[in-house]
Amino acid sequence: MGLSVAGGPPYGAGVRVPRWALPCVLAAALTSALASCGPGSGPGRVGGGESAQVEDRLEQIAAGAERPVYYLGQRFREWPLADAIDDGSGRVDAIYGTCDPDPDSCAAPIDLINEALDPVKWSQAVGCSRLPPVRGVPAVHFGDALVLLTADSLITLGVVGDDTETALTAAEQLRAVGEADPGGALPPPEPDALKVLNAACGGKPGDSGLQDTEPAEPVKDPHVPDFTVERLGGGKLRWADYAGRPVVVVVGDVPDVVSGIRRVTAVRAGPRPAVIGLVWKPFGSKEAPAPIGQIEREAGKLPVPVGYAAIPRPAVWFLDMAEVPARPGVIAFVDASGDLIRHLRTDAAEAAIADALRSLPG
Repeated sequence: MGLSVAGGPPYGAGVRVPRWALPCVLAAALTSALASCGPGSGPGRVGGGESAQVEDRLEQIAAGAERPVYYLGQRFREWPLADAIDDGSGRVDAIYGTCDPDPDSCAAPIDLINEALDPVKWSQAVGCSRLPPVRGVPAVHFGDALVLLTADSLITLGVVGDDTETALTAAEQLRAVGEADPGGALPPPEPDALKVLNAACGGKPGDSGLQDTEPAEPVKDPHVPDFTVERLGGGKLRWADYAGRPVVVVVGDVPDVVSGIRRVTAVRAGPRPAVIGLVWKPFGSKEAPAPIGQIEREAGKLPVPVGYAAIPRPAVWFLDMAEVPARPGVIAFVDASGDLIRHLRTDAAEAAIADALRSLPG
């Protein structure tokens, strides 16, 4: 198998995902890039202010960074620079766009990530493919995002919906913080960094790196293993609390759990089982998982209990059983005996969700 996004052993056998060799999701996902609905909190985070204020903060972050920090200026298309995030590890995010009109979620259109290339993580990357050069530097598609290599840095443009065309257009506006305009070609990659990228994604446009083509090892026992995780909003989400009841479990990255819960709760069919969510970060760091406060900001207010599997084994179990990618996640239908009897992707048709609800025994 390939990369567990922290560079260690995979999170769970057989999870067939385009695993990011990057410390966090675009969040998001990345597909999936998410930002705070309200004012930011914590070191290095600014949210909800004017673009000029966020730009000032980004300039402060860049002044202390070891390498250039790139962004798209104060605005890209209709999306203003809405947030600047320094996670303290060398990764810097510039978030464009604010919450969508739905108060239950906070999807930002673009997350632009600056970070150093990690040779160990990229040596185990799965699902990376080479694109034609962009701004004079190597470009790849990986983890539902456009990734550029300049010097020894990666610039990742994650656009909601894996919109590569928009990401390519945005790349033409990339400029280092402090520069007035994009300029021409980006600095060429360092030779050692380029060797790592070539090995992971292929050496020329159209090439691909390691692909996760091996079938997942089947999980024989459909009985959901017990788990206890932190609950968004405080407390614990305990699987044992749902013993003896049919349960629908929506599992995946934050945007997929938010949309899956919304889709399940909107269907009016059959008896109403308990509905819970289980968030994990398929493209996050196992050693330094995202704090629950970040997950809470990304998820917003939700109508059902949602847990955060910072140690992702509970979430990975459902994905292994369903044999679906980490994106878009899974809706798992569990009967009163605790056995998984049916599963759908979170983007399944409403009719399929309604049929699964009606067929869920008590």
